[in-house]
Amino acid sequence: MPRPRLELGTWGKITRTEVAPKRYRARARFRDFTGKTRQVEAWGTSGAAAQRALERDLRDRAQSAGEHITREMRISTLGRSWLAEMEQSELKPQSLAEYRATFTQRIEPALGEYAIREATISVLDRFLKSVAAERPALGKQCKVVLNGMFGLAARHDAITHNPVRETKLPSRQRQAVMALSLDEVQALRRGVYAWQNEPGTHGPKRAPDLLDLVDVLLGTGLRIGEVCALRWDDVDLGAEQPAIVVSGTVVRVKGKGLTRQAHPKTSSGFRRLILPTFVVETLLRRQVEAQPNPWNVVFPSAAGTLRDPHNVRRQWRDARTAAGFEWVSPHTFRKTVATLVDRTRDTESAAALLGHSGTAVTHAHYVQKLHEAPDLSNVLSQLGANRPGLIEKGG
Repeated sequence: MPRPRLELGTWGKITRTEVAPKRYRARARFRDFTGKTRQVEAWGTSGAAAQRALERDLRDRAQSAGEHITREMRISTLGRSWLAEMEQSELKPQSLAEYRATFTQRIEPALGEYAIREATISVLDRFLKSVAAERPALGKQCKVVLNGMFGLAARHDAITHNPVRETKLPSRQRQAVMALSLDEVQALRRGVYAWQNEPGTHGPKRAPDLLDLVDVLLGTGLRIGEVCALRWDDVDLGAEQPAIVVSGTVVRVKGKGLTRQAHPKTSSGFRRLILPTFVVETLLRRQVEAQPNPWNVVFPSAAGTLRDPHNVRRQWRDARTAAGFEWVSPHTFRKTVATLVDRTRDTESAAALLGHSGTAVTHAHYVQKLHEAPDLSNVLSQLGANRPGLIEKGG
C-alpha cells in the first residue's frame, strides 16, 4: 500500500543516521507549497542535535512557504524562502549547495534573528566587511546570497529598495597573472617525471599518469573538471585534424557524490579543440593502454571511477613541491595557454580556446600582462658607444 501523501507544508518521519564519530545526519520528507516532496537533511554532533537542526529548518520552510513576506519577517525565514525559490530555478545543484552553505553557516548565525526592517545598509555593510576581512571570496559570496534574499523582499514590497546594493566590499588589489615560460614548462615536466617515477616512496600512492594529465591541460587549456570528464567518445584521433569536444565537467553534488555533469561550466564552454601533436601522442598511447571504465573517461581514478578534481589537486601539490614549482596550480596551465595564444595570435583566439563568452575575463584574469615599450634601440645605442675594451679589440 503506498504511503499517504503529505499535506502541504508538512513533513514525514525523521530518521537519524550516524555517518561518522560525532557526525549525525537527520532526514525527513517535506512537501512544499508547490506540491513537490523533497528530502531535507541537517547535521549535528549528536542524533538529537541533528534532529533539532532539521526540525528548525522544516519549521522555517513551512513558515516561509506559507507566509507573506513582510518587514517583520526574520532574515532566517527570508533566507529559507529565497533558497526554496532557488530550488525551483535552473540553478546548478552545486551552486545551490554553495548558497545554502553560505546562508546556514555564515549569514544565519550572524543576522538570522534580525527583522527585515532592521537590516539596514550599515548593518549589512558591517557584516560583509567583517567576513571579507577574514576571507575576501566568502565576503563576495555572502553579498551574492544577501542580494538575492533582499531582492526577493523588494519584489514582495516588504522593502522599497534592496539595501545590499548600497554596501561596498573592501577593494582588493588584483594579483598579477602568473604564467609559465616555455623553459619553465620543460623544467616542470622534468620535475614531475622525476617525482612520478621516484622508487621506494612512502605515503599516498603517486598517480602514475599525472604527467599525461598535465600535458593535456597544457595542450588544450581545459579546466581541471573538464579534463577529468573527458570521455573517449569526445576524442577523435583518426580525423585529419585530431580533436576533442569539451562536453562536460566533473562536479560533486550533495546527496549524489561525484558525478559527470553533461555540460561544461558555461554555455560557451561547449567547444571543439584541434589538438597539438604532443597531446595526440599522449592520447594515442593512453588509448592503447586504457582499461574499460563505466564512464569511459580518459583519466579514470585508480579504481576505474570518476577522478576527483580535489584528489588531482592534492597529487599536484605534492608533485609541484618536489619539482620546485610551489606557485603553480592546475589553473596556471590554463593561464599559460591563454598567455601564449594571446601573444602569438590574439585575445579572441585565447577566449575561444578557453571557452569564455568574451575577451574581458580572458584579458583580466588569464593573460599575463606584457607592457610593450616603444622601439628606442637606436636612441639607447648611443649609450653603448666607445665602451672600454671593445675599442682595443676592434683594433
